[in-house]
Amino acid sequence: MKNKITIKNINDIETFENIRKDWDRLLSHSPVKSVFLTWEWLYGWWKVYGSDKELWLVTAWQDAELVGIAPLMRETRKKFGLSLHTIVNLGTPQNDVGGFLFDEKDTDIPTLLLEYLAQNKNKWDIIELNEFKSDGAEHKILETQSRTNHFLWREEKNPHYFITLEANWEKFSERLAKKFRYNLRRGLRLAEEIGAVEIKHFTGNEVTWDVFQTVIEINGHANYPRLYHSQSEQALIKELTEQKTSNAGWLDVYILWVNNEAIAYEYGFVYEGRFEDWRSGFDTRFPSNVSIGKVLAMQVVQKCIQENYKEIDFLRGDEAYKQEWMPSQREFINMRIFNNKKIPAVFAYLWLEKIKPLLKKSDEKPEQSTAEKDESKE
Repeated sequence: MKNKITIKNINDIETFENIRKDWDRLLSHSPVKSVFLTWEWLYGWWKVYGSDKELWLVTAWQDAELVGIAPLMRETRKKFGLSLHTIVNLGTPQNDVGGFLFDEKDTDIPTLLLEYLAQNKNKWDIIELNEFKSDGAEHKILETQSRTNHFLWREEKNPHYFITLEANWEKFSERLAKKFRYNLRRGLRLAEEIGAVEIKHFTGNEVTWDVFQTVIEINGHANYPRLYHSQSEQALIKELTEQKTSNAGWLDVYILWVNNEAIAYEYGFVYEGRFEDWRSGFDTRFPSNVSIGKVLAMQVVQKCIQENYKEIDFLRGDEAYKQEWMPSQREFINMRIFNNKKIPAVFAYLWLEKIKPLLKKSDEKPEQSTAEKDESKE
């Protein structure tokens, strides 16, 4: 018979640092595996962004063995002049995958972790869990517990697209639409008419701050040039480049050069043989007829095939360019639970459920938004 499970809420960074080996072991047996659930990612993120938040690592222990982790944090959000105490998954909003860590055989663990949140409902107004698997244990249990405790509930589905890779580019490209294959070849030909085209791949320890300096320089002329103006954003990148991990090739950066000029980048993380494609951009001063974004993407796919990666995960977002690669789909979900015993939480729920849709409808305009126009350029 197993010993009783004890739940502990870890709030200090020293204990966070000390459970690294246990964290790695637990993640290796968890149903959801992603860079965004690794100790390296979340610890690095917390060091940069955690100063005005409260760490909530809700952990389950069987004697001295760590058997479950809900990597969360508590922050105060201002809305309508009210202070909303909100529990969110650690790493929000930068993380693209959320989830709890537990051995998938121990089905009681996520229930106990979520029960702790319900038992401590006096400490929060809203629970917001983003990018969780829709068929994961957390979603099913939290929905049931919300009904039991009469919490107000709202959820939003969010598909993640991915492509599985073949042994070579020729075989992989057979699945693509004929017109898209033509556009890829045309873009590469037009780029080569300007000058030599070269993709440089940096992985693992090859990824230094100097590499990211090139990324930042390119991004200064991209569609969203302010992305890396933030000192915190740059600090996170530095933290990630300095992390030492046993998962070789953790950071993966691709820089496209045309005529000896760096004009596009794409980077993410390699985990379990899967490239998690996080960010990309290109110099918008480059001739628009070349479709340099497609040239970059093709070069990255070819490199991933050469590296024997089994999959490219496009992560969250339903941008149109992803569909061109004929991807498969995983369904993720964003969940909000409102504490019906707290007036601010009820007010926030009514805003999302009743008031905001009315305002959005009254503001709808036929013309394309600035953000949409920028995305169409990609």
